[in-house]
Amino acid sequence: MIIPQKLNNLCYMVRGICMKVHKELGPGFPEEYYQKALEYEFPKNNVFAEPQKPIEVFYESICVGTSFLDFAIENILILEIKSTSDLNDIHRFQVIKYLASTNYPVVLLINFGESGLKYERILPPEKIQIRKNYDFSRFL
Repeated sequence: MIIPQKLNNLCYMVRGICMKVHKELGPGFPEEYYQKALEYEFPKNNVFAEPQKPIEVFYESICVGTSFLDFAIENILILEIKSTSDLNDIHRFQVIKYLASTNYPVVLLINFGESGLKYERILPPEKIQIRKNYDFSRFL
């Protein structure tokens, strides 16, 4: 899958902002501290970010619950932040469910809990892309 340059650039910019926050605060604080710092940094960098954006989860045609994205960035990127000793498959599964429940094309999964900032860029699995008929050109 080819990611549009605009989306690659946005991922790069968001990672840079996260690195700045990690450098300033360091590892080991609760996620909420990093969330607040990012809420402060995104507008300073002209990045439109919606913190704690609610998304409804449906079963057939009924809403069965609401999840909250840590950040929806520029309406094309999900930012999920963690502060843990290591990212694991549970974290990856969580963000894949976000991709399945929304029309966002990519997630940045960021971990502030380690001595160096760790991140993963996660795309929708092929099964989700087929089901949702993904067309990345709409994000150009």
